[in-house]
Amino acid sequence: MGTSPVNCNLCGSGGFRIRETAEEPYKVLECLGCGLVFVHPLPAPSVLAEHYDAAYYSGWLGADRRRRLRMWKTRLDGLEKFRSGGRLLDVGCADGVFLELAARRGWKTNGTEVSAYAAAYAAQASGAGIFRGELPDAGYGAGSFDVVSMWHVLEHMPDPRRCLEEVRGILEPGGLLVLAVPNLNDLLMQAAYMAARFRRPGLFSPGDRELHLYHFSPKTIKAMVEAAGFSCLRIGPDNGVTDPAKRLINSAASVLWRLSGAEIFNAIEVYAEKKR
Repeated sequence: MGTSPVNCNLCGSGGFRIRETAEEPYKVLECLGCGLVFVHPLPAPSVLAEHYDAAYYSGWLGADRRRRLRMWKTRLDGLEKFRSGGRLLDVGCADGVFLELAARRGWKTNGTEVSAYAAAYAAQASGAGIFRGELPDAGYGAGSFDVVSMWHVLEHMPDPRRCLEEVRGILEPGGLLVLAVPNLNDLLMQAAYMAARFRRPGLFSPGDRELHLYHFSPKTIKAMVEAAGFSCLRIGPDNGVTDPAKRLINSAASVLWRLSGAEIFNAIEVYAEKKR
């Protein structure tokens, strides 16, 4: 893959190895320069859009709603340890519950969402200003927000570095970015998956419920955030797991991280400040 015309979204390198072969024409590549793992070629926008319809969100609005409310409250509590209020933009706001909770605590809220179904639902449920589409098309001005959140969104982005650079532009000086992404190195969860299914979990299939185009480790997400013009304040486990069994596994991984520094938790949570 050393002669591939593809350039790494993080470091610009053109050298890769094949990490996983998926259905044609897709492969999962690992950059030889920085270790970023990503899908190539990227699926067409129409392939991505068709995944996020009413059926995708049905569980969120039904059986899982109580668990997800608890998850969003925990995330908002964590955010407010760094900022106590102000103008908040949630990129990829889905059903808008996070924005709804934030508004109740006095935040001035906005969101973006590519799913037509979710954008309409979020606008009605949260009362926030919701832009339907990609962040660069929203037209927010420089310094429009004090905080931008991206909860399990960046891994779905065709150009995550550009997205983070756009976030930097719309944050005020010293503004806060908070994001979460799945952890490529979630070894305990991978071990549990193999024990249950007798095979390794795949990184990509066009038939997956969620299409993860980029797979970050703590090292590569930190490098990506810093390359986009931020200073990392904290990188640790994201405790947004709602399934009880998976939450137990993730709790064990979080304990190991606190005791030994092993970054094998299920997902990564990052707090970063825009460089002044």
